[in-house]
Formats: sequence, structure tokens, C-alpha cells
Amino acid sequence: MEKPNNEQEAPPKSPQQALPLSEIQPRLKELLETGDTRATLAVDLVLSQAVYHGASDVHFEPWTDSLALQFRIDGILHDIAHVPDAHKARITARIKVMAQMVVYQKDQPQDGRIPPDQTSSGYSMRVATFPTINGEKIVVRILGTSKQMLDVEDLGFDAAATGMLRDLIRRPQGVILLTGPSSSGKTTTIFALLRELLRTQVTTTHIVTIEDPVEYRLDRVTQIQVNPRTGVTFQNALRSILRQDPEVIMVGEIRDVETARMAIQAGLTGHLVISTIHSGTACGVFARLLDMGIEPYLLASSVTGVLAQRLARLNCPNCLETYTPTPDLLTRFGKAPKHQPYQRGKGCARCQNIGYRGRTALGELLLVNQDIANLVLQHPTINAMQEAAAAHHMRTLFDVGLEAARNGLTTPEELSRVLPPPDVV
Repeated sequence: MEKPNNEQEAPPKSPQQALPLSEIQPRLKELLETGDTRATLAVDLVLSQAVYHGASDVHFEPWTDSLALQFRIDGILHDIAHVPDAHKARITARIKVMAQMVVYQKDQPQDGRIPPDQTSSGYSMRVATFPTINGEKIVVRILGTSKQMLDVEDLGFDAAATGMLRDLIRRPQGVILLTGPSSSGKTTTIFALLRELLRTQVTTTHIVTIEDPVEYRLDRVTQIQVNPRTGVTFQNALRSILRQDPEVIMVGEIRDVETARMAIQAGLTGHLVISTIHSGTACGVFARLLDMGIEPYLLASSVTGVLAQRLARLNCPNCLETYTPTPDLLTRFGKAPKHQPYQRGKGCARCQNIGYRGRTALGELLLVNQDIANLVLQHPTINAMQEAAAAHHMRTLFDVGLEAARNGLTTPEELSRVLPPPDVV
């Protein structure tokens, strides 16, 4: 579970005064009216405030007559400020210099990284630029530090799912797959599992990760960053590291059939493999891999568990109020009691009048037992897989989400935003 935005630890070595979101625009205007260092001061203000407010990304989006600045907080983009067009070029150039990009190259996408000593917040940041008709759009991803990485019990999953995840990573071999949309917390979960392995290992374990990009630095783990320009792809890196005798392999994402087949084979030959793949639900992962051409007997023999997860915003505990959601919304969930009161945050200074602070993970965990493995051999439909999983008491994303809403942790409106419709798999 993530800490509420306004209760996060103060950024290391940040001299910037923490400002409410509504006061960033006037402060930015003041800085832009100063001397030659105005772009430097303005960019540092924006990035340090983004860290303070717990933003995961900062968007610098060029409009016709201004540069729009947006923070993604708890998965939602918030308009923060608009910079006059006259300052657009200076701010763009300053960010590109910090990220060690080619400043004059404006017609091609670029990727870069801001080291922690380049900002007052002390955080590493990943930068991506892209040319648009109004100028270059820049997105800055604020990367976490090792101190921010969560333990398994802090992710937000219930005790049963947490226990099952711990059991899965204790197995000497097999494939554990995570699925969910972008920014659903898969990387955070994987690194929590790796930290658990490091903390509980009896003997030294050789752990290797292949990532694109490396977002968290983890001691005692060999981390490899994908770089297609030099031939370091997921597939090539996985083939090479298998010759170096690792016990645990983390593959950042299965994107093609070759990587999928190699990861599955590694799980069959004495390695514990943890990876991600895009699908709507845990059961949908098997349909995706079968459609990619992976043989059913390989899946049945290697995959030990599949976790589908989402991140839902938490109600601000400082401004909770009781309310009744609309009947149409409750009907959408099917199982929701129509007359039960729910809780929501009405908005206050602590949550910047948003009503939510922080996020928690919602997860459905499918354990592959003998019955599920036998079903996979028959190349089943997703519905057949779901029926079998339900027979073995798998809690779906909707089951977990509705329980959280009934307990006042989140709202049906938030569940409607982050979960697919019940009939969509």
C-alpha cells in the first residue's frame, strides 16, 4: 500500500518549500520573472514539488500558446500550471541538458536520465521527449529509491494472497506471471518479491533481472537494462544469462513468442522465473500465451501462479463522509448491495481537495494446481478457466475491490475507473 501523498517522507536534500498544488502556478510565475537562472529555478521547482506531492510523472505538454504542466498523482493527471509560450524553449532546453540529451535535436524522440545530483529532490528521473506540431512534449518519470521499495505485506493484498505469493517464491523452479495495464504496480510487486527472496534466503542466491528500463537499484542482484541498439533485447539477454547459472530470473516483460518460450523453458529447467505479460485477468494470461503459440503442455508444467493486479486510490481518511452511489453504478457491479452506505473523501486541504490520498493494490491470484494444469492441456476458453478458478476459490479483482469499497477504503466510482467491466475478460 502506498503512503498518502502528503505523508510521504521529505525528499532528501530538498531545499524547496512544499507548496499546495494551487500555489505552484503563482510561484512559477515569480521565478520566471527573475534573471538568467529563471528556467533552472522553474524546472527545479516543478520537479521538487512533483516529488513532494508523490507524483509518478510530470508532463510538459506544448499547447498553441503555452506549456501545460501536469502531475500524475495516484494514477490521475492533474493540471498544475501553464507557462507562457515565451518560456517554452528555455524550459525544454533546461530539461534536455539535465537529461544529457541533444538540445538542438527537436525532430526526433529522445530518451535520457536525470541523475539524482542534478535536482534538489535527490531523485533519479527518466526523461522522454517527442516532437509535436506545437513543439517537444516531455514526460519525466520520477524513479523510486531503494528506501521506497515496499515489502510484500505492505503492497495491499489480503493476508491469504500475501501468504500464497510467499509460498510461490519459495519454490525452487517455475514461472510466476504478473499481468495488468501500465502503471498498475507490477514492478513494485516484483521487487517486493525479490526483496523477500533476499531477506529469507538460507544460502546465497544468484538473482538476475532484465529490465526496460532499470527503475529500482537492488543490492546483491545483477540488473541488466535492455538496449536494442546494442543488441541487448529481452530475448538475447535471457539466452545469455541462462549460461551464467542463475537461480532466479526476472524478465521485465514478455513481449514476443521467443521470449515467452525461453522464459517457460527456463522455468522447466530448474530456474524460478518472474515476469509480466499484458492481459485483462489472471485466466486471460493462459489464453494470451496459447494464442502466441506456446504449447499447452509447457504452460501446464511450468507456470505455478498468475497474479492480475490494479491500483485503486484510497479515500482520504481526513475527510470521510457517508454517501450512496448511484443505482446505475451499483448495478454495474452485480454483487454490490444496493442499499448499503459507502464512504468517500469529500475533499480537504490534506488531500488537495481531491478526496483520495495514496493507492492500494487489488489482486486476483490464480494458483496452478493439478486441476488447472489439466485444464490448460485442453486449450480452454477464458470462461472455462474462470469457472475452474472459481471452483478453487480464487477471489477475482471485483471480489477484492468490492470488499475494499464496503470497508470504506475506496469507492465504487474508483473501482469503475480501474477495473474492467465484469463481463469483459
